[in-house]
Amino acid sequence: MKPWKPPASAATDGLAVACVVLHVAALLAGLSDRLAFAWGLVPGRLWAGAAASPGGLPPPVTLLSYAFVHGGLVHLALNLVFLVWIGRQIEWLLGAGRVLLLFAAGAVAGGLLEAVARPSSGVPVVGASGAVSALFATYVLLYARAPEAPARILGVSLSDDTVRALRLAALWIGLQLVLGAVLNRPGEPGIAVWAHVGGFLAGLAYGLGQRRRILGRRS
Repeated sequence: MKPWKPPASAATDGLAVACVVLHVAALLAGLSDRLAFAWGLVPGRLWAGAAASPGGLPPPVTLLSYAFVHGGLVHLALNLVFLVWIGRQIEWLLGAGRVLLLFAAGAVAGGLLEAVARPSSGVPVVGASGAVSALFATYVLLYARAPEAPARILGVSLSDDTVRALRLAALWIGLQLVLGAVLNRPGEPGIAVWAHVGGFLAGLAYGLGQRRRILGRRS
């Protein structure tokens, strides 16, 4: 009898299922709004060192937990489409453990940058967009095929992969700023553009290391 092996997308599928189960459970219990404040990232609470809300998680823990909370079915569906599509593409190459690590790193980096950008905000940040942005950045780097020339900036030599990462970072940040300017309105929750940026930058940093590891192993 052959030993059981987890499917190649076990980590990605597990993350998606966790998001769905949490959302459905909160809906059935009528706790969706309360969950946003209990598990969501509230920047003002994080920097103030405040205690968790009743029944909530400690503020530092919400740097990760907010990625599993969503503001509605559309929000959840959009994030899961990209999570499953991108996650499965890179999990067979990186393995389940690295995908989980990347998801967590993207969530934390995105949450921290969003909290830095809005330090006094009492509006909870929710959603896996920052973590998914990290997966997307790593995906783009790992599957990049277009050649990129090395460069030298301010006397510092940059490899072709580093130049590619910097170019992608500039494009992504520009896109997020445009989206924020168009879609975000004063007094409304809007889109957490800095969580997207922070997650993407974390994914680029992680993807650079993984690309060098994989290419080095194949050479």
